[in-house]
Amino acid sequence: MRFLLPLLILPLLEIAGFAWVGSQIGALNTVLLVLLSGIVGVLLLQRTGLESVRRAQVGLRTGETEPMRDMFKGLCMAFSAILFLIPGFITDILGLILFLPPVRAALLARMTIFMQVNGQPVRSRPRPAGRQPVIDVDYQDVSTPGASDQAGDLPPPDSKWRPPSP
Repeated sequence: MRFLLPLLILPLLEIAGFAWVGSQIGALNTVLLVLLSGIVGVLLLQRTGLESVRRAQVGLRTGETEPMRDMFKGLCMAFSAILFLIPGFITDILGLILFLPPVRAALLARMTIFMQVNGQPVRSRPRPAGRQPVIDVDYQDVSTPGASDQAGDLPPPDSKWRPPSP
């Protein structure tokens, strides 16, 4: 229920913002400013469209870029454009703040703390290409049961893990 409160208060704050800005610069200039922010939102949305998704896909294939950072940047830019499209000055200010690269970097750093995949924290940087993890193990050949085993190494005769007798 708490997340609905800002959605209920935001229109009231936007109306108050319209009234205050209108009293400062006039009604016609306020309307022109709102139309200008809508045009900026449309242009920003066109520019960011699928460009960031394409960059992230290329980055995944080549391993040169950070795909998570590119996807997050595209998501933030699209959300910023949507905030510019919503009429009002508060949403425009939020969209402008989200448009700034240091703010996006701080948000990404904050979000990666909470993100996990299969219980492992998500890395914002991919592992360098060509470096595979090293798994050091000792092994014993068990392909031919009984060939190298001593009589004491086999499971008990009533165990389901005992190999079938030839």
